Amino acid sequence: MKKLLTALLALGISFGVSAETWKFASEEDKKDVQDIFAQTFADTIKKESDGDIRVKIYYYGQLGTENDIVELTAKGTVQFVSVGTGHLGSYVPEVQAISVPYVMGTDTDVVRKVLTGSKTIYNDLADRFENVNLKLLTMISEGEMVWGANKAIRSPEDFAGQKIRTFTSTIPVETYKTFGATPTPLSWGEVYGSLQLKTVDGMVNPIYFIYNAKWHEVQDYLMFPGQQPYVGTVSTNSEWFNGLSAEKQEMVRKAIAAAEQAAHEYQLKINQENMDKIMAERPDIKVVTLTPEERSRFKELSTSLHETYYDVVENAYDDADKASAREGAKKILQNLIQEVKDAS
Repeated sequence: MKKLLTALLALGISFGVSAETWKFASEEDKKDVQDIFAQTFADTIKKESDGDIRVKIYYYGQLGTENDIVELTAKGTVQFVSVGTGHLGSYVPEVQAISVPYVMGTDTDVVRKVLTGSKTIYNDLADRFENVNLKLLTMISEGEMVWGANKAIRSPEDFAGQKIRTFTSTIPVETYKTFGATPTPLSWGEVYGSLQLKTVDGMVNPIYFIYNAKWHEVQDYLMFPGQQPYVGTVSTNSEWFNGLSAEKQEMVRKAIAAAEQAAHEYQLKINQENMDKIMAERPDIKVVTLTPEERSRFKELSTSLHETYYDVVENAYDDADKASAREGAKKILQNLIQEVKDAS
């Protein structure tokens, strides 16, 4: 009996000191920007909790698609999720304001200032996340979105007949329709084979990701249109977070700040390094930077997407809420545009 009690006591002590585990699901893979964010977040939580809390990171495909991991977080199966704004539209339609082209611009300092400190994002837009049991923690830029194709694209006419891989939300799809292309929404794991087989002609992503995914192997041209950055969002399950102690909530905020800094520094470094690697591996690849005049045509076309954005948000709500939802969307987009101007 004494031995049994001793064994049970030992088990009890063992269970009592076992580390608490938080799950963090990313849409990206190891060594991508969101991985650096997640790893830094995990390391900071471990340090701040004296090892009592560990963060388990799940990479692309381990828990399903981009949409799947958002749903798992909203339901509380996963505590944290990082995913691009282009994959959040079906959950938080208002977030697609970030995806409207030529709103954020591509000035690194301006983009970071707005993504981390915008009153519009962290008040008005964050409230919409709460409606689906998500709490927006931060947004990060992963670098300028670059077009890939097998021909030079300098005008909307050049997009004619081009099937371009886009994200799954409405605004990215409508953007490339407006620009003259045929948008083809695909999860990123399907893209290489589709480009190789020419079932799609091109894609759009930051340079670092294009290299990591090896898409430069199956594209002949890369275009820098000055359109927008790829924006990643980091969210937690709202109900779960609100149930944490004040100490743990502060721990999360501290870890988020450290992870944002690490991800920012990494994306600057890895985008340049991977551009150099692309040119070394594919010296025949053509790099095109659109002139201000060429960009102005796409920028002018993109203004029609403001109304598209309002329509998307309005249609996501019941009849009784449509009018207020549209007004809310207008406020978010116009205030965001103003904040970018003020930060420039």
